[in-house]
Amino acid sequence: MTTLSRMSWTAGTGLALALGSILAFLYSGISTHDASNYFIYLLIFSAAMACSFLYAAISLIRSHAVINRVNRELQSANATLEERVRKRTHELEEVQDQLMHTARQSGMAEIASNVLHNVGNVLNSVNVSAGVISSKVRNSKSQGLAKAVQLMNEHAADLPDFLTRDVRGKTLPEYLNKLVAALEEEKRNIGDELGSLINGIEHIKEIVATQQSYSGASSLIEPVQIRDLIEDALRMNAGSIKRHQVTVVKDFAEVPVLLLDKHLVLQILVNLIDNARRAMDGVPDGPHRITLHMGIVGPAEGPRLQIRVEDNGEGIAPQNLRLLFSHGFTTRKNGHGFGLHSCALAAKEMAGTITAHSDGLGRGAAFTLELPVNPVERV
Repeated sequence: MTTLSRMSWTAGTGLALALGSILAFLYSGISTHDASNYFIYLLIFSAAMACSFLYAAISLIRSHAVINRVNRELQSANATLEERVRKRTHELEEVQDQLMHTARQSGMAEIASNVLHNVGNVLNSVNVSAGVISSKVRNSKSQGLAKAVQLMNEHAADLPDFLTRDVRGKTLPEYLNKLVAALEEEKRNIGDELGSLINGIEHIKEIVATQQSYSGASSLIEPVQIRDLIEDALRMNAGSIKRHQVTVVKDFAEVPVLLLDKHLVLQILVNLIDNARRAMDGVPDGPHRITLHMGIVGPAEGPRLQIRVEDNGEGIAPQNLRLLFSHGFTTRKNGHGFGLHSCALAAKEMAGTITAHSDGLGRGAAFTLELPVNPVERV
């Protein structure tokens, strides 16, 4: 017997007992005829109540069957849904793996592009230094020394007489003195260019090594005199600055030696100075000027090293300002959009910021690098 059947039987039994009690009570005080009528009425009423209970029981049984059927359907639908979710989850995991692989490849390509771009900037400086050294070697005053020695060898037998009586011999000592001074100057110039060449090659090595910083390696923090670092960046752009007749104005405040990632800062400065120089290609008429400001500013969150590179070049359209540091964005015909993006990444790695400002086309531009101040004496 089902639960619902037991409920119906129990209800019917209770109803019969109640009716029996009522009948016993009624028969005790009425006539036989009236009792017979009451009995018929109660019998009809009991039958109606029994039918109602029976109908309710049948309805409950049917409802219970429907509930069981719906429950089974829900369980089946739930199992199907779980299977579909499992399949979709697996598909999503596969897509995520593919996206991560694509992102890694894209990131590697971006790093390679930035490295090549920055190496190209420094190679310009290296080529200039190599060209200057080559020119000085070809036109070296040492050729004059060879001629003087040859002349002395020709008069080895009568050298004292040659030096005191011959017109050429009399001028030879003075010539040799001037030649010594010229060779000394030449040696110093070649030494300076070799130093610039070595610095450029060293910086190229560091630029290539910076990709390790993007893969989790720690940066090399060292004491840096920021004024000297700006001068290094100017020397690396010296060839193009001189070739395009750009005047450089320096506004440097006194700044203590700071702990910085030297090569990341140099990378940013070389890019900003090169961009400032290129910005003046669009305004061939008029003087070309780059102004460099350097000092400590003190916002509420703490002192910051601020370096600002200003130019009086072609300026930047307002709609392009917010896109300048996006990867691949460029306004130059032959540009690649890597330089400023790599600057932004380098500044962020050093907990710094880099921003751009321009009053519009033809009004020049200014790029500002800000970095946390960490003096050596605090270490």
